[in-house]
Amino acid sequence: MKEFWTRSLAGQMVVLLLLALLLSHAVGFVIYHDERTQALRGALKEEFLSRSAAVTRLLEASPPELHGEILRAGGSAVTRYWLASNPGEAMAWQEQALSHLMQALPARLAASEATVLPPTANRSSNTNPYLAGASLVASPSTSWETLPAGAWPLARSAQLLQLDDWNGFGLAVRLTNGAWLNAVFAKPALVPASTYRTYISLGIAALALSLIAILMARWIARPLKDIAQAAERVGLGEEVAPIPECGPGDIRCTAAAFNRMQTRLRLFVEDRTRMLAAIGHDLRTPITSLRLRAEFVTDEETRQKLLATLDEMQTMTEATLAFARDDAARETTRSVDLAALLESLCSDLADLGWDVTFTNGEKIPYRCRPDALRRAFRNLLENAVRYGERARVTLVSRSDATEISVEDDGPGIPEADLERVFSPFVRLENSRNRATGGVGLGLAIARTIIRGHGGDISLANGSGLHAIVRLPRS
Repeated sequence: MKEFWTRSLAGQMVVLLLLALLLSHAVGFVIYHDERTQALRGALKEEFLSRSAAVTRLLEASPPELHGEILRAGGSAVTRYWLASNPGEAMAWQEQALSHLMQALPARLAASEATVLPPTANRSSNTNPYLAGASLVASPSTSWETLPAGAWPLARSAQLLQLDDWNGFGLAVRLTNGAWLNAVFAKPALVPASTYRTYISLGIAALALSLIAILMARWIARPLKDIAQAAERVGLGEEVAPIPECGPGDIRCTAAAFNRMQTRLRLFVEDRTRMLAAIGHDLRTPITSLRLRAEFVTDEETRQKLLATLDEMQTMTEATLAFARDDAARETTRSVDLAALLESLCSDLADLGWDVTFTNGEKIPYRCRPDALRRAFRNLLENAVRYGERARVTLVSRSDATEISVEDDGPGIPEADLERVFSPFVRLENSRNRATGGVGLGLAIARTIIRGHGGDISLANGSGLHAIVRLPRS
């Protein structure tokens, strides 16, 4: 799951969209729940006051012997009406109202039982089934407030209790005969606000957003993946066709910029290669001219020194031209068996009488420019045989790279020169015999080719000199 989140654009988009969905639902639920609660409470209060006003009018218009039946008929599962001499303190009134609410409505209620003190004395012992599971407790912080005549249907004031803990109200209004009509309404939330339909709708929305996010991520990631693969191939020196400029606007701009960059890089390399080849070619003429002039020098020792210097300059020029020609050729990249390439190279050199051995490794398919890579390894093997008497080649496949090591039995080179020998035209006189030939381009060319394939070369001293080539896995 962590890899899906950290490495996948689709995973990140899915997670972010789901978080946005949950946040929007949470905010919407809070806002909706608050507004819904206020609206429902207002509607319940209006209905309660209207019903209480109707019961009040009915009591005042009916004979006393019918009051009991009116109070019973006016009650409901969450509403109770009873008569008392006065409302009394809010705390005592809540306890009395609670007693009425928790008892079931009787089948009949006589007028003489209308003034219930206490209410449970003349009621059935059965409890109210609707409120059986509710936990209603009288609150000492609640107090009576005056309900003016214009705030409810009757043209007289009344006493009102806000029973927030009960999700209800209490009312006491004085009748024309001097008695007080008491009314209570309580409807606690016995069921959760959210139902299974809420979770089903949330799940469907999450699934739809996830599918949309995956499709969007693939739509965006496909051209990005093409750009990444093309950039990797360009970094390895391959010729890459211009990538399609498709997808969203930002992706199209990125693809266009990459195509322009690739064109500029190719032109830059071609210009530098042509310049190097031109310089090497033009040096031939003055070298030839100097050689002719040296022949007219009468001092034999001086003439030989001049000719040796000119031979060295010509050798360096020819090597530079050969390197420029090879680089300008831009060999086509293809897949080869790296083990077979090394084994054939070692066999060819062994046929020439060189002491070269290859430790056969597993078959490793590798995309490369085979001729260039073969030249790089040949340079390493020639150095190993020339200065270390023999070369032992080992091929090892690792999880992150393919490693090729070339060991010889020579004296090695100073630690300070392990990196300097890769510079062009550098030759170490103390550790390498200058008379054996070479112009100091072998290691420079080998490193250029290996780095052109995305790898690198390093040197280390051991029983001899140890050259390690690391190539990235295809």
